[in-house]
Amino acid sequence: MPAIAMSSRSVFSGPRYVAGAEIAPSGPSWKILEFFQRFIAEAGSTSKFLQMARSYQELRSSLEVCAGLGDDWDSYGAAKPSKHSIEAADRLLQRLFAELFMPSRVIPSAEGGTALYFNSGNKTAYVEYRNSREVILAMFDDHGDPIIVELTESDADESRALSLIRSYITS
Repeated sequence: MPAIAMSSRSVFSGPRYVAGAEIAPSGPSWKILEFFQRFIAEAGSTSKFLQMARSYQELRSSLEVCAGLGDDWDSYGAAKPSKHSIEAADRLLQRLFAELFMPSRVIPSAEGGTALYFNSGNKTAYVEYRNSREVILAMFDDHGDPIIVELTESDADESRALSLIRSYITS
């Protein structure tokens, strides 16, 4: 690999331009640099963690939209999600991100509250934090009766809900 002569005033300002460098944008070293740039760009688009991080940011944005809704947001008289239901959903969302198990979407509940939905094939599960402080887990598909579980906001019930959702969605 050829040496790059640098002046004492050179500043690294990115992979494509180095002030004072005596190198033209061609040759083997430039091709290696372009290869690594493409490799890094592809890794960013295919990395499971980076995809989950993007999904997490999108879901947090959805939660912020839920927090900004007013009463009758659905034109059928639904109450806006309470601050408490938003905070509870946010805590669960943070836990899910830490466990790398993300819901498909976050939406306001017609019952008044916030829900996190998980979808896989024809199976759906959701955890709904209602304004009344009720917590509901529902799991259903096209073939059977829905499974409804009443929960609390305790860590134990949250863990139980996540275990049930994982088992249900992946079976």
